[in-house]
Amino acid sequence: MKNLLLMLLVSVAMQSQTQNYTVSLESIANPERGFYHNIPTGLVTTTYPLLSQSALNTYRADKVAVIQRIFYLNQFIASPISADYLANMQTDFNTIRNAGLKVIVRFAYSKSQTAVALDATKAQILAHIQQVAPIIQANRDVISVYQYGWIGCWGETYYSSQVAEFGTGDYTQYTATQWANRKEILDAMINATPTEIPVQVRYVYFKQRMYPSGSNRIGFYNDAFLNVYGDSGTFLVSGAQGVPSATDSSYLQTQTTNLPMTGETDAINAPRTDCTNAVIEMDRYNWSLLNKDYLTANITNWLAQGCFADVEKKLGYRFEMLNSTVANNTLTLNLQNTGFANIFKDRKAYLVLRNTTTSTEYPFVLSTDIKLWKSGFSLQIVQSLSLNVPTGTYQLFLSLPDSQSTNPLFAIQCANVGTWDAAKGYNNLNQTVSITNGSVTTPTTPVVTAPTTTPTTTLAVQIALVGNTTITIANLPSTTYTIKVYNLNGRLKATSTNISNLSSGYYVVKVYCNGVTYTQKIYKQ
Repeated sequence: MKNLLLMLLVSVAMQSQTQNYTVSLESIANPERGFYHNIPTGLVTTTYPLLSQSALNTYRADKVAVIQRIFYLNQFIASPISADYLANMQTDFNTIRNAGLKVIVRFAYSKSQTAVALDATKAQILAHIQQVAPIIQANRDVISVYQYGWIGCWGETYYSSQVAEFGTGDYTQYTATQWANRKEILDAMINATPTEIPVQVRYVYFKQRMYPSGSNRIGFYNDAFLNVYGDSGTFLVSGAQGVPSATDSSYLQTQTTNLPMTGETDAINAPRTDCTNAVIEMDRYNWSLLNKDYLTANITNWLAQGCFADVEKKLGYRFEMLNSTVANNTLTLNLQNTGFANIFKDRKAYLVLRNTTTSTEYPFVLSTDIKLWKSGFSLQIVQSLSLNVPTGTYQLFLSLPDSQSTNPLFAIQCANVGTWDAAKGYNNLNQTVSITNGSVTTPTTPVVTAPTTTPTTTLAVQIALVGNTTITIANLPSTTYTIKVYNLNGRLKATSTNISNLSSGYYVVKVYCNGVTYTQKIYKQ
């Protein structure tokens, strides 16, 4: 009887295996997220300042995978862009591609509010948009976003020297004709840009006014993040310390769910620029990319106050694999997104099977939408292993490649220890299975190709709302923890698991235990 029981236990074990993953504490230099470096061309007079290949090559060590390039066209305010300038632009894109980086693109004509000419006429801008369109098209693989610039100082579409056509300053005073002219510029950009590249506007009201029904192409850039006067006009507010309306705040949250939110700080404005608030607002408004070069005083403060490392990790998406199980001819993979934002470009997820004898790889598209790997949520992917592959033993990988490039530097790395296959751009599931006639016969001991820590039996922390009144927390590493419940505006609403007194709506639950923060969005009916 004992021998029979032992045989049964061995049989069960061979049909099921679980791999737990260790979450990395490091920032990951993934595409379309994180801090970026701003490298404008400056006001070109005689010599175009090409990007430095060696400088760009060093950025990944600094956890930077994106730069911003503002192309200043001051030479061409009243003429076509020269062939030499266009050729130099293409050289820059080649340099960016060779470094494995992505780029935020904007065009402007001036970088000082006192310049005699801040921008070109509408007709000239429209002509320039068509001139650069083929270059934008040809480099869609490295362009993260294309910002609505062209008008005004720095291309921030506020001040303008073409007052009759565009208006200037206070955008609530523009005429219907001026709004129509501005929209004509933006429409021309969108129509000349591949759908893979999102466009951004500077101010919330611009999208509300020009696209009242919304647009799935237009995100936002905020170049006065956390400053006075509603981030210098990002929001329409009353007075220097005015706060955005609940309607506008909700609008920006919703409109950046799967569209880019990027920009920079431009002043010290405590307490808004302090860590306690800055992190809340980045999370609230789905921040993906933030300028590391400006304002450096805020970067210094965040380092001193202790939140810089957290911001560096959480800007954009941050996918963490929790565990995977092979059982009953099925792979089950559990992940979570602990970043501030969701991915804003389409990608497919693949399960890759690599034959351990021949190294032949077989990719299969997973039935999942990466854009729905939501910030603050965990998710589960279930994939049948009844796949059309030759009989053999296979390693399993999760691949999240760029839709426009095969460069492994543009693939997404999950934030885990010992799972990244840098040469291929794969996330190693550390699972190995034997397949016969399309069926898993014997899950086998994982073949580990990268150093890993010893797998533990720790289960993923689970946070849920039960009975619409009580938050339950399971699988914490300790019984000592604190809990904070925020509304989507970042206001603290509760510090206990009992939220029976809260009104209906979405809330963000943060549980702090052993120096780790666990986050989950919940909905109270």
